Amino acid sequence: METINMFRHNRLSRAIPTVVLLALSVTLGCRSRETCAPTDNSRVRQTVRMATANLPEEIPTPIPAPVVPKNVLVISGGGMYGAYTAGFLSGWSKTGSRPQFDVVTGISTGALIATVAFLGPQFDEATREFYTSIRAADIYNTRAWILIPWAGSIASSDPLRRLIDSIVDERLLAYVATEHRRGRRLYVGTTNLTTRKLVVWDMGAVAEKGGPNATERFRHILLASCSVPGMLPPVAITSEVNGKTAIDLHVDGGVTAQLFIPPGSLPPQSEGRSVGANVYLIISGKLFTDPAPVRPRVLPVLAASAAGILHAHCRAEIASLFHQSRNAGSNFHLTAIPDSDDGRTLGLNFEPAEMRRLYDVGYFHGVSGIWMSAPPFEGAATDPPRQ
Repeated sequence: METINMFRHNRLSRAIPTVVLLALSVTLGCRSRETCAPTDNSRVRQTVRMATANLPEEIPTPIPAPVVPKNVLVISGGGMYGAYTAGFLSGWSKTGSRPQFDVVTGISTGALIATVAFLGPQFDEATREFYTSIRAADIYNTRAWILIPWAGSIASSDPLRRLIDSIVDERLLAYVATEHRRGRRLYVGTTNLTTRKLVVWDMGAVAEKGGPNATERFRHILLASCSVPGMLPPVAITSEVNGKTAIDLHVDGGVTAQLFIPPGSLPPQSEGRSVGANVYLIISGKLFTDPAPVRPRVLPVLAASAAGILHAHCRAEIASLFHQSRNAGSNFHLTAIPDSDDGRTLGLNFEPAEMRRLYDVGYFHGVSGIWMSAPPFEGAATDPPRQ
């Protein structure tokens, strides 16, 4: 029955009409020039370069891959709520107990965080700068309304593309490739608009190819994973499928999955004995939507409905990963923004003051080691029977 329910959740979420996503984009998007004022990203770039400079000057000789993964980190999407995840990882690093992850996966904003989390705590300061100072104009430029009907999106993602290009260079890829050869894995998810399916990218394998083409491909995948459909344009990516070259449009992986662990990433139990692996899920957001009145108008109704669907989708996938972990004899850990948190709803607005607050909440949870050992009780999402 659990499998059937999760399947229904997945079918429902994947059937979200584009108009719903557009409604979210329009309703939650940048509302004022003041909110969307551009910022100087030089400090973000500087902290990334400093962290990259601390990577080994000479790529170390690859060592044999580990027999089984011991620590798996799964990061959800969530846009600006990624500030919570960035803070949590930094707080966790502060305790000295944060492990080196054998497998890291990320969707949407989680794809960006996953990349630096894979590289290590030396990138914590870079993520802090990014998630506490970024503004809407650093991510997208809204198009003139008269042009939108003939465009592929409401906004252009040129600012985000330039930011990713300035951060992801060949040196960073070389280090990702080295860790890949050691047996560690970094996975990022996008949605293929042709097949309407989740595509999981092995970023270490991409990086291992080396050279400018690999760097461009790495950048394009990260950009595609962050491209909210309707709001930001899809990204064309060339792939080899069954020996044939295919060029498909890819968008935010959150359309088809809020979080994921690729098959084979969790070690099976051996003769009923646990292998002692740890699975860590960090959710960039709340597990349940905040109750709020909804105006009986098309866009507010669509936006509220889509929010409910996406949260239910996320909880279903958390439950699925919990059972996968339990079947593998792994220890399950989950953290998310508390449902009691009374912060402002950001939508697609990037408000540095609120993002700094979310970062601090995450940092406190990371230092305190606040984890849940099981998914939330799904009955909490259901109102009591009424007559």
